Parts: sequence; C-alpha cells; structure tokens
Amino acid sequence: MEKFIFGCATAAYQIEGAHNINKEESIWDRFTKIEGNILDGSDASIACNSYHRYKEDINLLKNLGVSAYRFSISWCRIVNKNGEKIKEGIEYYTNLAKLLKENGIEPFVTLYHWDMPGYIQDKGGFLNDEISNDFAYYTDIITKALKPYVKYFITINEPQCIMFLGHRLGLHAPGLKLNDKDMLHAIHNLLLCHGKAVSIIRANIPNSKIGFAPCSRPMVPKDKDPLLYKKCYEKYFELKDYDYPNLVSIYSDPIFLGDYPKDYYILFKDILPKINDEDLDIISQPIDYIYQNIYTGNYYILDKNNELKMEEFYPGYPEGNIDWLQVVPEALYYGPKFLYDRYKKPIIISENGFCNNDVISLDGHVHDPERSDYIKRYLIELKKVSKEIPILGYFYWSLLDNFEWNSGLKKRFGLVYVDYRNQNRLEKDSYYTYQNIIKEGF
Repeated sequence: MEKFIFGCATAAYQIEGAHNINKEESIWDRFTKIEGNILDGSDASIACNSYHRYKEDINLLKNLGVSAYRFSISWCRIVNKNGEKIKEGIEYYTNLAKLLKENGIEPFVTLYHWDMPGYIQDKGGFLNDEISNDFAYYTDIITKALKPYVKYFITINEPQCIMFLGHRLGLHAPGLKLNDKDMLHAIHNLLLCHGKAVSIIRANIPNSKIGFAPCSRPMVPKDKDPLLYKKCYEKYFELKDYDYPNLVSIYSDPIFLGDYPKDYYILFKDILPKINDEDLDIISQPIDYIYQNIYTGNYYILDKNNELKMEEFYPGYPEGNIDWLQVVPEALYYGPKFLYDRYKKPIIISENGFCNNDVISLDGHVHDPERSDYIKRYLIELKKVSKEIPILGYFYWSLLDNFEWNSGLKKRFGLVYVDYRNQNRLEKDSYYTYQNIIKEGF
C-alpha cells in the first residue's frame, strides 16, 4: 500500500472570497443576499480571501506537514455565461496546483462543492437534462488545464447535502423544496454529471485516480453482537421514503453497483425518472476509491424483541458547537467497514473535523483541546479499522476557519484561526496536535 495520506480540505466558496473578480455569480452569492438565509447575516464575499492569499495558505500546509491538500474548483471561475473560458480563473487554479506540487503537497481536486453558476441554475439546474453536458464541458476545460499537476479528482462533494438541504428543505442554495418526482429527476441528473465527468477525466488524464465524496452518519453498534452488526449494516444502506435524498445507497449503489437499490423501484414506481441502461453505464464508470465525509454517528442497541433501537444522547453529551456534531469516534470504524463490505474499494476519509467556539486567549494563542481530543479519538478508530480493510488516507476539515454555509462565519472548524476583520491567520493548538500525529505516522 502507498504511504498513508494525511491531508486537509477546503472548498472554494468557503475560503476564496473575491466574489466579483474573474467569476460569474453563483447560487450561493444569490442565496446569501436573501435576509434570514444565513444565521449571522454574513456572506462569503471576502471569507478568508484565499483567492489573494493562497500562497500564505500553502505555507501553512507545508509547515503542518500534510502530504495532500483537497480543494475545490469554482465552476463560476472557469466558464462564463456565454460558454467562454475565464482565463484568469483557470490560471488561478493551475498556479495553486503548481505551487502545491513544488512544495511537495499532492493536489486533490473536487470539481463540484456546491457553488453552481447562477446561469446554470437559471436553466433549471439539476432539473435540466442538459446539466450533465454543461458539467462535462466545464470538466473538460479544467482537467486539460490541470493535467500537468493533478491526478487525483473528486467529482462531486456530498450529494446528500446538495439535494436534501438545497432541494428538499431549502436551507442551502438554491433554496428549493422539490416534490419527490422532481427530486428523483434531479438526483439522476447529478449522477449523470458524475459519470460524464469520470469519462472526461480518464480521457484527458489517463493516469488519474478518481472518486466521489458522499457523506454519512454511520450506525454504530454498542456491542459485538453479530445480529446487531448485521442490522446496523442494513440500516446504513436502507432506502427510506422521506429521507432518501439524505442517504447513502441512492447515490453510491448506482455508481459502485451499476443500479439503484431494489427498494428505489418499489418505493417510487409511479414517479421514476427516465432511466435506461445507457444512463446506468455512464453513472457506473469505474472509479478508484470510496471517499466519504464522516463527522459523527449514532449508537444502536437491540431491544427485547431484537429490533434495532437508537440510543438517545444523554444531556450534556460531548458535541461540537453545531447542533448535528456529537462526538462518536467509532463512526470512523464502522462507516468505512460498512462501505468496504458493500462496495469493495479502498477508502479515503475526505472530511472529518470538529466545530468549536474558538477564541484568541489572553496569551495570544487559540487553545482548543476539544478539537485535539476529537482528532485523536477518531484517528484511533480509523487506525483500528485499517488493520481490516484498505484505508488510504484522511483529510481534516478544515485547514482554515471559513464561511460555514447557512451558519455563516460563526462556526469554526479550522486548524487555523481566521480573524475576519483583517484576515490574519493564527495556528491553533490543534494544528500542532495534527502536525505531531503526521510526524508519528499512521
């Protein structure tokens, strides 16, 4: 096995800023302008200003000692509304990738991390059957430009959040609340975007390594009972009616197994999108890795009838400074194990991190022992499962504090503190914790 990958991850919209420089308007630029959409009323027009300060951020990565940096491309900086290349945007990403390579850091590029161009949404977004061709066109441009520097690509990040939060609940851009028929149509088009992108990456960069980065909240059995394990595994991939846009199998089964789950055709038999063998062949183009974003999970036991029962978190249970982030380290054991059992591909944890209420202390430092503890606990579990299945890498989310989508600038996941008044960066204690872990090796 290759040397274990220790990395950090970011997303273009969350860190770049420069919202009106060499860039088209995105759906998130629009979404943040609507009063009430963002918890603290902030936006990402400046964010971490990484568009202008990326060299400083690369120095932080180099000093941290990571071997890889996962960042995303803003589609809005690559193709304008007339279908023309944005030269300056393409140069920005090629310069970023080149400088990473020069500093011994492998670029891992995500093609879509939620910032769809507004002009694409105006044509219907994921409800427009032409979107996969538009995405293929964009993919062709950027992969040709990055070919000298990048071989690792992730097509789409967290389709669950794209669809459930952005198209079911309206909490994320584009702020839609689709009915089931339209939702299934949108999911199918998203998967076609993925599949067509895979083919183009392979054609443009023959030695490329490709993946897809969903997220999940694993079911963690509280004991070693084989029946409990079996039921947790089954529930992890179960397709349920209302929650289906937020689940694993509706996206990963077509990609890795070549078709939607059987329950998909039963649950939605009257409202299915048009699905043919050609579509499924496109979607299931072979990819190299299972990427997965895992932050938390839930504990399960068997009740007196041997039925699965979720344990409630007790009052005061350890959690991050965001309502969904309970500390469940074993999620990084069982999640990868379940995924490998089903899909049989090497696994890379593409995001894992802790949101904390960080402040600069009187001594001028940021002390965040909760984050350091979180990283250690989760990596213990990942190392344990790596003795059973192929685990190739881990990306901490995030290098920098950044614009945390509908939570705005209030929520901090970074190893590096960002003072949004002046963009100053300050390494937190957890930065040095992760640095030491990297030095010790996996």
